[in-house]
Amino acid sequence: MLFKNIFLSTIMILIVCMAIWANVVNDKRDVIVYEDLNYLTLNYIDLDSLKINLVENKFIIDSLFNQEFSFTKLEKHLENIDYFDNSNVYRTVDSKINLQINEKDAVMFLEYQNRYVDSKGKMIPLSKIYRPETVYFVGQIDSINLINALEVSSQIKNDDFLNKHIDYIFLDSIHMNLKPVNENFLINFGNFKRISSKLKKYKIFYAAKYKSDLFSTVKNINLSFKNQVVIEKLKQ
Repeated sequence: MLFKNIFLSTIMILIVCMAIWANVVNDKRDVIVYEDLNYLTLNYIDLDSLKINLVENKFIIDSLFNQEFSFTKLEKHLENIDYFDNSNVYRTVDSKINLQINEKDAVMFLEYQNRYVDSKGKMIPLSKIYRPETVYFVGQIDSINLINALEVSSQIKNDDFLNKHIDYIFLDSIHMNLKPVNENFLINFGNFKRISSKLKKYKIFYAAKYKSDLFSTVKNINLSFKNQVVIEKLKQ
């Protein structure tokens, strides 16, 4: 019985000690200096600009993180920066504060707004130091068609051939059109159904015919029809 009481007392003491240690570590916020942010890799803005932003908003004071700041508040602040998608602020095992920042991934450039847009439809302003490789969209587009156009753009961007082959895209009424680089014809994409199938169909057709003289006589390539490619030739 005595041994059991001693054992329980020891466990309770350990629990209390661990709780005290955790509180001490949690309260220790001024252990990281700005130079430690050099582990971050950012494209749209440089680290100096990020530091200035954090200083102006009082997250950094005298090259140290403010002792009073909240992790959640800093994360929300970072995610309100137009270039950032999400963030995670955490403490390392040696009590240093680390920032993990994921930038927005631009998949399309909207000419009429002079801004980029990511796959979620979030806008991205122009950057002074970075120009992402994206699909160029000419003309205006509403919010409903934008989401569909972004799916087309994402698949184009993620395909090595199409990413180099497609110059720009645009909407004609409610139908999507693609303009290839160094070609005089248009690709009539039609509606937004069977996006992957249409792009694959075009790639197969182009690969089979590009060595011939066919494309010099073509005005439009229509992908709207299932399991076939319909061409419209230039008038003689």
